[in-house]
Amino acid sequence: MRIIYLFILFISVSSLYSQERYLTQFYGAPITLDPSLTGNFEGNYRVNMAYRNQWSKNFEKPFSTFTGSVDLNFNLGLKNKRVHDIASAGLYFAHDKAGILDFGNTEMGFSGAYHKALGPNQFLSGGLYLSLNQRNSNFTNVTFEDQFNGEDGYTAPTAELLAENNFSYFDQGIGVNYANYQVNQHGFNVGASIAHLSRPEASFYKRDPNSDETTPSFRLPMKYTLHAGGRIILDDFTSIHPRFMYQRQGIQDMATLGANLKVDVYFVSVHMGVFGRAAGVNNKYNFDSAGLLFGVEISNWQVGASYDIGIPSIINYSRNQGTFELTVSYFGLYVNDDLLCPTF
Repeated sequence: MRIIYLFILFISVSSLYSQERYLTQFYGAPITLDPSLTGNFEGNYRVNMAYRNQWSKNFEKPFSTFTGSVDLNFNLGLKNKRVHDIASAGLYFAHDKAGILDFGNTEMGFSGAYHKALGPNQFLSGGLYLSLNQRNSNFTNVTFEDQFNGEDGYTAPTAELLAENNFSYFDQGIGVNYANYQVNQHGFNVGASIAHLSRPEASFYKRDPNSDETTPSFRLPMKYTLHAGGRIILDDFTSIHPRFMYQRQGIQDMATLGANLKVDVYFVSVHMGVFGRAAGVNNKYNFDSAGLLFGVEISNWQVGASYDIGIPSIINYSRNQGTFELTVSYFGLYVNDDLLCPTF
């Protein structure tokens, strides 16, 4: 029974790893995508929030993600100089939860970036993040054979030696990004990042002090991310914003491609978009989801909502596995601040 328990726990933790944090609107949580994107906005400070609810129609406790962040820009040049470097700093919080055992990961971190001005509208950025992560699980919903009371339920105590139900580890990552945007002109950015540089241990039962059994290590593989975005001006009121992201971690990789149509209507900008995602294991790929996005920009606020649906080719195991996602961003300026902000 002990070995069976460890096997189930290993499979559960591995599933949580394979469901590492993912957002269809990945640009709505830039710090957790690439630390070099800290401060990549027009303004002095930014607040981001994102929520994702996955497969809520299939499971009592679906996979959910929440992220929140705030980042600031600091002018490193002279006030009368039109081209100057920018330093940025940010704080972020993220929480993921999944399954009947409430497997979860909570991450609190700091990110920093330096934006080297290559021209009035060109910046080469480098960044890093440092974070403290806590993983936890809830074994109160687990029952074992020796808990059967012989009559009507599993109410007796168990003799099983359960693994530690929470632990913490430090994590770090780096990133780089190039941006070339001009006001009311075509523009683009492209970047890359590496997460889990130290490959931290992420196993629950590896830390079990009562176990005499040999249990496998579960170190997080490094996660490699490539991302790009652009702006194509169609006329004075309309533009297209294509976006791309590719991630590889261990034997798993994933690519998301989509585009938003932005239409300016008086003081409101409306976004309508489509996207698709392909995922693979050992270089065998499936086009597993597609979806729609709708968003609005009002004053300094940006709000986006998206919904993913499963592709018919994998409908046998993705039926009703829709995913809802909401992102909210606010951009602001310091009071009485004449800092010239970069245009990203």
